[in-house]
Parts: sequence; C-alpha cells; structure tokens
Amino acid sequence: MNWIGKIVLVLQLSSFIAMGQQQTVFTNFLLNPYVYNPAYAGVIQGTQFNLGHRNQWAGFEGAPKTSMLSGWGNFKKRPHMAAGGMVTTDRSGLIQKTSFQGSYAYHLKVNKKVNISFGLAFGGVQYNVKIYDAKPYDQEDVFLTSEILRAFAFDANAGFHLYSKNFFMGVSNQQMLNSKIRWENTTGRLSPVYYGYIGYNFKLDKKRDWLLQPSLLARASSPAPYQLEYHLRLLYKEMIWVGGSYRERSSSSVLFGCNIKKQVTLGYSYDFTLSQLNSYSSGSHEIMLAYLFPFKKKKTASEIVKEADELELNTIDNSMKTNLKNKKKADKKEQEEKKEQEKKLKETEKEKQPDGEKKEDPGQEIIDEKIPDDGK
Repeated sequence: MNWIGKIVLVLQLSSFIAMGQQQTVFTNFLLNPYVYNPAYAGVIQGTQFNLGHRNQWAGFEGAPKTSMLSGWGNFKKRPHMAAGGMVTTDRSGLIQKTSFQGSYAYHLKVNKKVNISFGLAFGGVQYNVKIYDAKPYDQEDVFLTSEILRAFAFDANAGFHLYSKNFFMGVSNQQMLNSKIRWENTTGRLSPVYYGYIGYNFKLDKKRDWLLQPSLLARASSPAPYQLEYHLRLLYKEMIWVGGSYRERSSSSVLFGCNIKKQVTLGYSYDFTLSQLNSYSSGSHEIMLAYLFPFKKKKTASEIVKEADELELNTIDNSMKTNLKNKKKADKKEQEEKKEQEKKLKETEKEKQPDGEKKEDPGQEIIDEKIPDDGK
C-alpha cells in the first residue's frame, strides 16, 4: 500500500476511535426515544418492537450504516414497571461496532396529569476492525497481519423521562462507566455521552385534530463540542405528520410518517448534508418501523363500580324504550282491531235490510212538485 493508502487507513482507525466516543445519530429519535434513554420503556402501555436503518452520506464509499432492533414492554401484573432490550450495529469502512443492552424502567405518578420514569440499562460493546479488507504498505507490520482486530467493553446507561399528554422531557447518560477498550498494543475508553430533550404538543383546533410539536435535543461528549438539534412536526389526528429538523454544523432534514390503527408506525427522514461532505454525498436516508401490541390495563375497583352503574342505567333505559315500543305496537293493534269491528258491524246492518226495500230520497219529492202538469 502506498503512502496515500496508509493515510486513508490511519484516518479510518482514527474514525474508529471517534466512534468509541460518540453514539449513533438518529433523526427519527422522537418515534423511539428509547434509543437514547432507557427510561422511555413502558411510556406507551403494551409491548412494542422497533426496527431502524440509517444510510449516512449515501454515495460516499465506506460511509456509516446503522441498523437497530429494540423492544420493550410493561409487566402484566405491575404495569408501572417495564423491561426492554436493544441491539445496534454500526459499520463504517473497515470498522464495525455492535452494542447491546438490557434495561429496566420504573414509572411514578407526579400528579393526575404528569408521570416520571427512571431507567437503567447494562450491556456491552464489541468492536471489529476488518484488516483483511486493507492493503498494507508494510507486509511485515504485526499490527496489520491479523485478519480481524477485536475489542470488547462493558457499558451502562441511565436516565429519566418526564411526560404528560402534551409535554415530554428527558435526560440520559450513555457509556457512563467510562470503560476501557483493550487492544493488543493500545487502550482506549468509552467516553460518556449526555443527552437532553424537551418537546410540547400545541393544539391548533378545539378537537385536537391538528398538533404542532416543536422539540429540542442536546448532545454532549468530551472532548467534542455539544450539539443541538431542532425539530418541528405537524401532526393530523396523530396519524400522519410532516416536519423538519436542523442539526448544528451537520445537516438539515425533512421527515414524514404515519400511524396505522395506533399499532403500526412508519417514519422516514432525508438529511441534507451541510458540511464539506455535501460535494461527495447525496445525503442520508433513515427509516423506522414500530409495531405495538396494546396492553389491557387491569380495571380498578372504582372503574368496575362505574361500569356496573353505567350498565344498570343502560339496562333501565333499554327496558323503558322496549316498554314504550311495545305499548305503541299494542295501541296500533287495538286501533286496527276497532276499525275492523266497526267495518264488520256496518256490513252486518246492511245485510239485515229487506230485499227490494228502497230508501226514499227526500230531494226527489221536491223535484216532482216543481214539474208542471201538461194535462197529458
């Protein structure tokens, strides 16, 4: 490999070190905040599975590609508790990073409208550097004689999530253990990454069909400078939405999605690269898919009593309606029978009259009196 190829390899290994310090970026994180915060598990009652894929800097050779699979659900007998898990794979050039975690979340009521949850996750990170894809300049370099370089580190994440019907916010810390990454000839560390986000749903009409949702995400990891993301979505009946976002010093995005029967959620985003890479890349594509198995809450004693009262009232109401309907039918039948009897009575009286008997017409006598007698 010539000196240009060696520089490229060094840059790729440098990007690998940076990947060890930074977490995966998701533009559609609002569809699944669990990717950044384990406390989000269980916010929506039920069991939910999420799939995601991000193709960053499309058209750029060796550009990062990310795949994600996550799932979480509430405990049936203790719905204020939830467990979850996630596996994420990042591939960038010769470097591949696979992270996995299992999490637990506990939810509490602050008041009638606001809840808060706390989450904790434990897992690990596996790094692979595929040396066999590189063409080394120095064939005797021990570092480059292995086919795959591997390293592993334990990991832990924690956070809290405050939420209501219209408001949400959260803070989390990923890679909080600052674990060591041991290689053959060197040692690295997982640098802690901090996330904070906040958002609100503004009603645009009385029926709450149209919602405007601004939100903000902050990301910080030393020694890199903090980064802010601004999001804005317009939602119709929480079924269809369009929006946009801006990530400082990186990209701007357009996004849209839909929710089918409150069970299937599909979201897509396209990022326009704002850095110098825009000359070599056609942008970034990201898609997310989620499926929710709704959770049936156990009814409280007050809810059971309320439903029993409503059932009793409905039974009484239906009984009154039935009685009224039956009375109307009986009255109608009675009137029909009365008419039938009157008809039969008239026919009977007519039959009793003698044959040939003719009823005199008093008008005829008057006519006869007025006709003069002509003597004939």
